[in-house]
Amino acid sequence: MNIYELLRPILFSLPPEWAHQLTLNALRWYGYLPAKRNTVSSTIDVGGLHVVNRVGLAAGFDKDGVAIRGLSKFNFGFLELGAVTPRGQQGNSRPRVFRLKNEFALINRLGFNNQGIDALIRKIVNEKPRVCVPIGINIGKNFDTPLEQAIDDYEYCFVRANSLVDFVTINISSPNTPGVRELQGMQYVQNLLARLVRLRDSSTTNNQKRTLLLAKISPDLSEQELEGVCTTVRSEGIDGIIATNTTTTRPNENGEQYKGGLSGRPLFPLALNCVRQARSFLGEGFLLVGCGGIWDVASATKMREAGADLIQLYTGLVYHGPRCLREITLVE
Repeated sequence: MNIYELLRPILFSLPPEWAHQLTLNALRWYGYLPAKRNTVSSTIDVGGLHVVNRVGLAAGFDKDGVAIRGLSKFNFGFLELGAVTPRGQQGNSRPRVFRLKNEFALINRLGFNNQGIDALIRKIVNEKPRVCVPIGINIGKNFDTPLEQAIDDYEYCFVRANSLVDFVTINISSPNTPGVRELQGMQYVQNLLARLVRLRDSSTTNNQKRTLLLAKISPDLSEQELEGVCTTVRSEGIDGIIATNTTTTRPNENGEQYKGGLSGRPLFPLALNCVRQARSFLGEGFLLVGCGGIWDVASATKMREAGADLIQLYTGLVYHGPRCLREITLVE
C-alpha cells in the first residue's frame, strides 16, 4: 500500500472541494522542499510540444497555478493550468463538487471559479524558470459576458498568456458557464478561432516561440457537430484539439440527482469514441489530446490506439493517486 492509499480515506472524509484545496496546498509546499525535481534528459516533439512523456495534467486540477512547482516534480510530460477568465470570479454556489465513489467519478458545477488571468500569469512568471515541462493555460469567458462579446474575453486572456506559455487552450465546452458550449456552434466558433489565430500569428516575431492554440471540445457533440468543429479547427489554423471536457449525460444512470459535468471512468467510452471520430475527421499529423476517464495502462493504451497523440489525467489522480501517473507514463 502506498502513501496515497493511506491518505485517501482521510481526504474522502472531507467535502470534495476541501480535500482538493488541501491537496493543492500540500503540493505547493512540496514544491519548496529540496526533493529531486524532474530534469529533461531527452524530449519528443509531439505536434510542436517538446515533452518527456505523453501524459499531462488536465485543466481544472490547478486553476490558479497554486502548485506549479510541486506538480512539476511529478512525472508529467506537460501541465495545463486554468481554466481562467479575464476577471476573477467565485463560480457557482456550493456544494458544487460531488463524488460517485462506486463509479470512480466526479460531478462538478464549479463554473470557472478562479482568481483571473493576471493572477495566474504572475505565478507563471515566478515559477516557470524552475519548471522543466511545457505549461499551458486553459481560457474561458466570464459568466456575465454575453455570448456576442465572448471573443473579447478570450482575446484578453490570450494576449496576456501569449509568449509566456507553451500552449493556450480555448475552452468552448465547459457545461457549467451559461452559453460556453454554444461557442462550438458555427455561429460563433469560426470567428472566435480565426481571430485568435490572427492575433497569435501577428504577434509572433522571429525571435519568439510560436504559442500553440488548442481547442477543447465536448464529448456530447453529435457526429455531425464534431465533424463541423474539426473541419473549422483545421481550416482556421488551430494547432490541435483536446477531446474531451466533462459530459452532462449520465452514461450509467448514476449521479442524476446532481447537475454538472461528469468526469472519471463513466466518461471514458464517450471520450474514447470522440477521439476516434475526431481522428477520422482530422486525419493523421494533427495534434489530438485524449482526456476523459483515463485511469490505468489499459485505458491509456486504448486512448492512444484510438488516435490520441497525448493524454491527460485528472479524476484518475483523485481516485488512484500518483501511482497511476507512474504506470501510465510507460505507455508509448
